[in-house]
Amino acid sequence: MAVAIVLTSGSLAAAQQAGSDPAFERMRTKLKAGNRLTVDLMNGSTVEGRLVDVGADTLSISTATGERRLPRLEVATVRRHGHGILLGSVIGAGVGLTCGVFVGMIFSNEGADADPAIFGMTLLGLGVGAGIDAALNIPKTVYRQSSPPRTTFKVEAGPHRKAVRVAVSF
Repeated sequence: MAVAIVLTSGSLAAAQQAGSDPAFERMRTKLKAGNRLTVDLMNGSTVEGRLVDVGADTLSISTATGERRLPRLEVATVRRHGHGILLGSVIGAGVGLTCGVFVGMIFSNEGADADPAIFGMTLLGLGVGAGIDAALNIPKTVYRQSSPPRTTFKVEAGPHRKAVRVAVSF
């Protein structure tokens, strides 16, 4: 019976690993050809390069040494690197507009026109925000392999073989 449990648990784990991973398939929608990626493999090594293609069970990356096809079961995490400017531009423009309104109120109280201060500060904030966002490189994790199911079956004999303990963990 112990052999049957061990064989059954091993075949269940293999069947779950052999099936497709929905998160790996969703990664296709998050990546475009040419994206710069860092891929951490299950053996602990790291591969960096540009995305060529994402298949149902493979990830193709163009590296400095040539193209590599990585099977899904070897991929632990995939991170995309990018330099976006949209969020920084929006935040910078908002901060610049807020500062421009306050500076404009001061100009207005002194008898000057407030509009140049508002527009100038908004454009300054937009430029600074876009520059900071473009300079930052924060990798975004687009795929993380779920931990494979681990089933263990252990039989231990007590002292002088008077007792037997069976431990099954999932």
